[in-house]
Amino acid sequence: MLRVAVVGAGVAGLSIAAELKQANVTVIETEYQPGYHSSGRSAAVFIKPFVNPVVSQLTIDSEDFFRNPPTGYKKLAENLPNILVARNGEEHLIERYVKKWAPSCPWLKVADEAAIRKWVPGLASISSGVIDGQSLALNVHELLDGHRRRILANGGRILCASQVIGLEHRNGTWAIDVMRGEKIEADVVVNAAGAWADTLAALAGVKQLCLQPKRRTGVLVDPKRNISGWPMVHFADGQLYFKPEGALLMLSPADETPSPPCDAQPSELDVATVIDRFNARISIDIQQPERAWAGLRSFVSDQLPVVGFDPSVEGFFWAAAFGGCGVQTSPAYSRLAANIILDRNHMSQPNPLGLSMSRIG
Repeated sequence: MLRVAVVGAGVAGLSIAAELKQANVTVIETEYQPGYHSSGRSAAVFIKPFVNPVVSQLTIDSEDFFRNPPTGYKKLAENLPNILVARNGEEHLIERYVKKWAPSCPWLKVADEAAIRKWVPGLASISSGVIDGQSLALNVHELLDGHRRRILANGGRILCASQVIGLEHRNGTWAIDVMRGEKIEADVVVNAAGAWADTLAALAGVKQLCLQPKRRTGVLVDPKRNISGWPMVHFADGQLYFKPEGALLMLSPADETPSPPCDAQPSELDVATVIDRFNARISIDIQQPERAWAGLRSFVSDQLPVVGFDPSVEGFFWAAAFGGCGVQTSPAYSRLAANIILDRNHMSQPNPLGLSMSRIG
């Protein structure tokens, strides 16, 4: 049986490991729990017109998994309409968005100011928007836990608090040393280390991707009003989005601050900035957050995910550079990854990433 070591127990690592039913799988995670970094700090939404056509198609291909989870998973999604809002003078941004996405997402509806205010009272200086009625709020905790249960049911292992400190390819086999002393052998290593994917590659003697982690801030605030039924709201200038989290609102300034791989923390300036932006755009006066956090979203230059075997080093598989779309596209790319891995360099279905691995090397 093929032996696969998956390094990283975020959504990428766990979702791929859960799909490898025909392999002997060991997941290796540095932290004490799965999903500690970016996956556990995700905005947890599913938006089909997102980033670029490749990411959008992977999202569309993932929809059925979230709406109709396989046996062993609890409810993963709830409807959460998403509205893109233009302020006065920004109507051209709505026109650009509709031109880009309407052909592939025909359910999008252009809305005027009155229609938007029915959804979200108190918005200031808005002119128009686009309503996406097919977006979802995702239960990331249950997604990760469902993957965990599935991996264990398939006979796999998940080793937490087990940082990889040695990684060497010898005679067709990967020899992996972890900090707590266990030595693991594998035929395939899956690099699902998130912001640390280049670090792991360097340890393995594999050419790096020039991956750039970028910090994103999240803030929870109490709106002190009933927000039941509110949609997610994105502003077309890309400087703010917010969505309901129970009785609270989650805000983000949509920041993309370059960062080294780390346990990201919110800066006081970013927290103050998003609260100021929110107060300026809606008739709610927030003075301080209930909670703030930050996570890292990792990119390569073309903003496409990288999924596939490294062309230069045998048995080294990349699952990296998901750039903030790793959760909502995970069912699609994990199926793709499992097929490639089990076929050992041969794809058994069309690759929606379009020869992504040709960009490495």
